Amino acid sequence: MDSMFQMRFGEDAYPISRFLVDRAQALRLTRSDLARRLGYQNIGSAHKALAETLTTGKVPRYMWCHLAQALEIDQSVLDAVIESTARQQQDEWRAWLLDWEKEHITHFRPHLRTETARTIPEPIFIAALIGTARFRLVELPAEVWEVSTADRNRLVKQAIQDHYRANKANVVPFGAILSYTLVTIPGYLIDFGYPFDINGDLTGPMQKVKRLGEASLGVKRGDTRLSGLLRNTEIVGAP
Repeated sequence: MDSMFQMRFGEDAYPISRFLVDRAQALRLTRSDLARRLGYQNIGSAHKALAETLTTGKVPRYMWCHLAQALEIDQSVLDAVIESTARQQQDEWRAWLLDWEKEHITHFRPHLRTETARTIPEPIFIAALIGTARFRLVELPAEVWEVSTADRNRLVKQAIQDHYRANKANVVPFGAILSYTLVTIPGYLIDFGYPFDINGDLTGPMQKVKRLGEASLGVKRGDTRLSGLLRNTEIVGAP
């Protein structure tokens, strides 16, 4: 026989989690009692939805429709709890994003990259195994960042022409090379750099640059353990 609803590890992270447990205990409900009140035909689905809400703070739509009645509260109270949970999740996302940006700035290095016909690789698993940067970045001599702007552009021009010729105007698996970008400054969510054409000529002033995305690969949804597995593999044809 189930005992009265007890909070498990990781089930107190959000307002909706704490509220659910408190109401279930006040009504002297077991987990199965509350699950049966949620309106699901399959009790297993009800338990799964309940566990998801307690651990992630996300309330499935079907469960939301029955939850106020199940907890014997007014819908406006439940909505306020869910809104409070959403505010916490938004703040958590912002905090994660700030940490991500700080990490990006810490590890940022100026670089030259290709702009290609496709931004999503085909087949995607190749980019996931080796890494987008290994395909899209172009090697530059170290002195590029130590010389004058004119000399820098001359070295970049030579690197572009060598790269374009060596790769036969194409980056597998991203398709034809359309242009190049010299990315010099990290921004926030975007970076900044200078556009160059396939001949290595500067084509305009500094512009915003969308960052390269990374393909991920795993054995199931959300699993990224195989991503970058072949990151250090030499790419045939690359300079």
